[in-house]
Amino acid sequence: MTTPTEIVLVVEDDLSDAVMRRVIASVGDRLTVNRSVITGGAGNIRSGLSKYRNASHVLPHVVVTDLDRYDCPPALLADWGAVRFPGSLLFSVAVRETEAWLLADRDALAGMLGIHTAKISQQPELESDPKRTLVNLARKCRRRRLRDELVPAEGSPNQIGPAFNARMSQFVRDLWNVGRAREVAPSLARTIDRLATFPAR
Repeated sequence: MTTPTEIVLVVEDDLSDAVMRRVIASVGDRLTVNRSVITGGAGNIRSGLSKYRNASHVLPHVVVTDLDRYDCPPALLADWGAVRFPGSLLFSVAVRETEAWLLADRDALAGMLGIHTAKISQQPELESDPKRTLVNLARKCRRRRLRDELVPAEGSPNQIGPAFNARMSQFVRDLWNVGRAREVAPSLARTIDRLATFPAR
């Protein structure tokens, strides 16, 4: 039996961490997460790229950030000056946000929220703000407690509800199907395919 390769996972938040742990597990037992670095945002990932590049020579790193307002992943990479990486660092961009990958499993999300799948886009990566889209879908949820956890209170300056990340992380662990999601989320499919041969020797 081959010993799994230990990796360091670098992500923006706890929800992205839960998503990537499921994604990594989907490629079999060849990789195992040694530890996660929760950076708190894309800006911190950008400023730490050289550090992660150097550290990847000790333990391979998987770095994941959201595309957000960039036109495409190459535009983000060019602006960040992140043109080339060693084979020990995998840099992945979620289009436009990790939440789009959750929207991509329409069946599981509809079941959780108690809504019809027709209300969920079949092209989640074309959503301009997937997180807002997910919250707006949660507004239709008839389960008040769940709705209150996911949706910010009226008048609140927050974009998400008080337990959004915790509840959606539970969704990822218990219900989200990576195989279904990759079929309609190209950036997720690319990430999975690259993980299957990571790290490059």
